[in-house]
Amino acid sequence: MRTAVVLVISCVVMTGVERVVEHAPWRSAFLSGLVWAGVVTGAWWFSEWTQIRPSRAHPEEVPVSDERSQH
Repeated sequence: MRTAVVLVISCVVMTGVERVVEHAPWRSAFLSGLVWAGVVTGAWWFSEWTQIRPSRAHPEEVPVSDERSQH
């Protein structure tokens, strides 16, 4: 769901940039904006996918305080 939101927002922003800054016709601006939105969304998805998240599959790897060391 978040990926779709990033794609839509990126497409709108990039189309606007192409239209205003590059003075491209709407069709060309939309197509270029869609391509750049795909690049932005792909980079965003990859960064989300590769983030290190705590694994709950191996609870023995979670650090816990060792009460024996306090004696």
